[in-house]
Amino acid sequence: MAQALAAENYEFKAAPEVVKPKTKYRPQVIQQSEEQKDSSLLGCNIMFDKRVIRGNTYASVQTQGDKKLMTLKSFKKPTQKAAPQTQTTYLHPQTPRPFQNRVNIDIQTDEYLEILTDKPPEQEMDAQTDYYIDKPPDRLFVPKKNGIDKETQIWEGDLFDFDQEVEPILQVLMNKILEQSRMEVLEEEEIKLMKLQQKQHEKQKTSVLSEMQRLEAVQQRLDQEEARRKLQYETFLKIQKQSHQKIICRTLSKSLISPLKQNTFKKLQDLGVFRDPLETALLSEYLPWMYSNILNDLIDEDGNQNNFNNILFDVEDSLTNAHANSILRRKQFIENHYEEIARKKREKEEMKRQEEERRLKEIEDKRLAEEELARQLEQQNLEQQENQQQVQQ
Repeated sequence: MAQALAAENYEFKAAPEVVKPKTKYRPQVIQQSEEQKDSSLLGCNIMFDKRVIRGNTYASVQTQGDKKLMTLKSFKKPTQKAAPQTQTTYLHPQTPRPFQNRVNIDIQTDEYLEILTDKPPEQEMDAQTDYYIDKPPDRLFVPKKNGIDKETQIWEGDLFDFDQEVEPILQVLMNKILEQSRMEVLEEEEIKLMKLQQKQHEKQKTSVLSEMQRLEAVQQRLDQEEARRKLQYETFLKIQKQSHQKIICRTLSKSLISPLKQNTFKKLQDLGVFRDPLETALLSEYLPWMYSNILNDLIDEDGNQNNFNNILFDVEDSLTNAHANSILRRKQFIENHYEEIARKKREKEEMKRQEEERRLKEIEDKRLAEEELARQLEQQNLEQQENQQQVQQ
């Protein structure tokens, strides 16, 4: 089999070529055709080229003479103007009317009193960043050349012989191809054997499953027959018990009904057929009259109780109105107190802002004075150096 595989011819899509080492830099194309130029232009995007630096399109062009002016201006901080705060009015929800026999009371459960608003106050602030100049690119490092240049002549075939060098590579490729082919054939045979074993296992599994289903059906029929026989026996016992109870009930009823003829007069007297006329008059005339009189007395007492409750409700309404008026006066006092606190807070913030502006102005004046002094000292040093140079000349 190996000899047959070795006798076959193998062909490759890519032609064999010598592996070249990877260069450090991109190759430089000296001459390109028109089509190559068009394709290079289509694949080039100046927005993503690292060699092109894009600045701000809205900024003005800075010259070399404006650098000193920009450095002086960068130290100046813009003054911050606070946005005027609008005076907000707080609307407190009204307390609902209390129920009967109840009173509304204001309580404070928090440690500090806090006023909640739908929209907090906002301010607009400005900031000025420093001006930065792009760093120039670093120069390319060119090492200093040392040593002595020499040259030699190498003729064709001195360093590399294709026929001699390609023989071990072809030998390795052929051995690898033969080994891979043998492994593929073995894998195919193993797959065939596994499929055959799988088919036999599936057939055995199907036969076992069918036998198990048959046994389950037999067992199910036996269980159904046993349940039917049990139900039939229980029904027979139930019918026999009912018939026995009927016989016992009939015998007991006969034994109880026979002595009733002797106790009939006693039963009628117990039922009230022979009642006393005095007792009958007491129950039919006296007791209804007594019940009606008691009911009238209770109705009069209930009317007096309703009148008393109406008087109490009138007194409660007057007290509730007085309490509500006192609560309104208290709310008005609290709102006035909050407005006074907010006014004092605004005055304090205004004084703090003025103090901060005055302090910033003093710092700015001090810095300008120091810069002016440094500039004068520098001017004096330059003049002294010029005088010394003139004296030396």
